[in-house]
Amino acid sequence: MKLLKRLAVIALAVSAWTADAAARDLRVNINADPEMIDPITYSALIAGDVLRNVYQGFTDVGRSGAIEPALATKWTAHPDNLGWRFELRKGVKFHSGRDFTAADVKASFERLLAPGSKAGLALQYLQRIEGAKAVADGQSKDLAGVKIVDDHTLDVRFTAPDVLFPIYPFMIFDAKVIDEKGPEWFLQVSAGTGPFSFTHWKRGQEVKLAAHKAYWGGAPRIDGVHYVIVPSEDTAVSMYEAGELDLLNVAGTDLARRIMRDAKLKAQAITAPAAQINFLGMNQNLFAPFKDRRVREALCLAIDRDAMTRGLFGGLAEPLAGQVTPGIPGANPELKALKFDAERAKRLMAEAGFPDGRNMPALKIAALAPFRNENAYYVDQWKKVLGLTVEIEIMERATFLRALNAGEVPLFAWGWTAGYPDALYFLSQVWHSKSPYNRARYANAEFDRLIDQAQVTPDDAARYKLYNQAEKALLDDFGTCGLFVRTQVALVKPNVKGVTLTPMRYLPYGGVTIE
Repeated sequence: MKLLKRLAVIALAVSAWTADAAARDLRVNINADPEMIDPITYSALIAGDVLRNVYQGFTDVGRSGAIEPALATKWTAHPDNLGWRFELRKGVKFHSGRDFTAADVKASFERLLAPGSKAGLALQYLQRIEGAKAVADGQSKDLAGVKIVDDHTLDVRFTAPDVLFPIYPFMIFDAKVIDEKGPEWFLQVSAGTGPFSFTHWKRGQEVKLAAHKAYWGGAPRIDGVHYVIVPSEDTAVSMYEAGELDLLNVAGTDLARRIMRDAKLKAQAITAPAAQINFLGMNQNLFAPFKDRRVREALCLAIDRDAMTRGLFGGLAEPLAGQVTPGIPGANPELKALKFDAERAKRLMAEAGFPDGRNMPALKIAALAPFRNENAYYVDQWKKVLGLTVEIEIMERATFLRALNAGEVPLFAWGWTAGYPDALYFLSQVWHSKSPYNRARYANAEFDRLIDQAQVTPDDAARYKLYNQAEKALLDDFGTCGLFVRTQVALVKPNVKGVTLTPMRYLPYGGVTIE
């Protein structure tokens, strides 16, 4: 009898161990530390990959690319188009254990607007709310334009229409934790409503998230997400092949091509076109020749996009027409990618006073290591076609981003990934003169006027027409030029199910299982 009881105890222990082992963490590589780890200052790609599993807004982008309810279940425009009423989801718990209510939305907005908050992407989404300026200037702590109707109903009023407000990618948080934990709260506790809660961040090593068992969408079926920081993609793919990663993020062109040429790896690959523009940034404030439109046009015409996407990318990219990715609402389907024209490029440079590259001041293009080959291609083309010598400056990621955000980089090739499915996300954030993410510091009064008008135009067709007119003004001026649209590639182990790669990157991992 004692033996049977002992065997039963052992059996229960083995069963519990097996269940725990089956529900382990999803191990994912990222090629650098997140740029930040809190929802207030959030403004960059790697941080977004992590934080979208932790924080949520009114809505989210679903598997099909369409907007779906998240913390709001319904949103209705006010009759005068100067506001929205949001009906919020009931039964939502913060990671702190507190209930989510309308008061938390208002408190999140007030924290983002508060002086000294160093708020990131979300700050610009709040500017049209009544009373936003008073809060930002420190004249009030109460955001007058946000009214709490009841615990799960909220009214937001604007000084001018903001027709896209419900789809902005807000990250609502439990603001009470800031009072409890102080300015470094985000390194100590988690304050979101998403399927996973933040656990810890060891710089240069890892970020860990734990399953939020009380998640309103159902408890995740894995224990958590383990982001392993691996700067080298060669190391990352070796770790994947050795079984040390479950999901391999692919950033570099060379690795993507290698995967698609390897039958074993290709069988484990998932792909999706990226809702991401890749463009040329030419800062006219830092490099005097860029003030001449002819120079900007010449650099753009000297790049053979068709040859680049076929050869360098092995077909895992397409030339980009304009500054909005195809398929995004508001994109202009009539635009064609810029064609390679060596003769015109040479003539323009000569007319500008730089025949065969002579008389041109020293010029560098700043880049990150994973994108060395793309930048080497541009430099090679400029040398062959224009006789222009451009040096590639490979920078550490954090240093590069700081310089880019400060407007201190004269020449760069960079990307911008959609945060919500509308052309405005690309046009206003990357090229409006007042946007903090206009890294080339481009300024065009006509472009700004059209974008400002579009933002207060509720009719979709009329708004899209304004987008297209603004984009044409930008392109005609050669303020930039499109380079390519990348096809995203990732590797997923056969025993991992439910990882979804969309044009706007990965869906949160709440539905992932590991067999």
